[in-house]
Amino acid sequence: MRTLGYFCRYVPQELLEACGFKAVCFKPDFSNPQFSSLPVPFCALCKTFISWALNHREFSGFVVPLACDASRRTYEILRALSVPVFSFDVPALTGEIALRWLTENLNELARKLLAQSGRSFLEFTASLKQALGETLRQQEAFLREWEERRRASDRIPLLLSGSHFAHVLLPLLEEKGFLVFPDLPENRLLLGEEPLLLTASPLEDLARFILRRLPCPRLSGPARRTALKRLCGALGLRGVVIVFSKFCDFQLYEIGLLGRSLSLPVLCLEHDTTPSFPQWETRLDAFREMILHG
Repeated sequence: MRTLGYFCRYVPQELLEACGFKAVCFKPDFSNPQFSSLPVPFCALCKTFISWALNHREFSGFVVPLACDASRRTYEILRALSVPVFSFDVPALTGEIALRWLTENLNELARKLLAQSGRSFLEFTASLKQALGETLRQQEAFLREWEERRRASDRIPLLLSGSHFAHVLLPLLEEKGFLVFPDLPENRLLLGEEPLLLTASPLEDLARFILRRLPCPRLSGPARRTALKRLCGALGLRGVVIVFSKFCDFQLYEIGLLGRSLSLPVLCLEHDTTPSFPQWETRLDAFREMILHG
């Protein structure tokens, strides 16, 4: 099966697979050298993703959402390096306008991918509907399992959110006595007080799913902070750890607002193209003491 790589929570894995591709979510590989021909003040996550893409030339291509300046530059760089890359726009809006716009963009992306795979649009639609149903079932099971673990554990329930470098932090958080609820790019966690129901239009359903995911820091207005606050309240969390990329202007702007908005202890850990384990461990120890003893 042909393979597509991606790195952003806005890229719909369900659509890639329904088009007949294997979808692989990017995870940093620190054993390979990083692409060094980029300026220093450039999103560290995108730098690492570009290196990963160059090390996986066997893939059929990569999907990059045009969601922020860094992702747009990433798309342009990959094209300049003759790497097969597909893009689609992600609206920074909400409501019906955003839903219509995103549905059209997803339809355009699907048709480009189907032209590569040879699968019919009818096959794609049936496969996408099935995949979305599975996403809903997985979320229900995931939330049930989380609630069971939280009730049975004396560990500190914590939200871990942010970039792909958060993966490498999971073992350390477990070691420090935290019960981690991971909001990671590939989790496809859906938010909202009303349950999502499937309709006769799978592409519109998918657009609705994407708009119900926890927004990334590019939407650093009240909507993202409100979503984080509701999520923490619903899950009974006692703290938040956010792992963010160096030179992400959106995240830097948001840092000063999160603590006041969430009314919970918030720890923000910055990374460059490699993790900073010694510094992270020291800060996590202090963060744990703050949660336990105020």
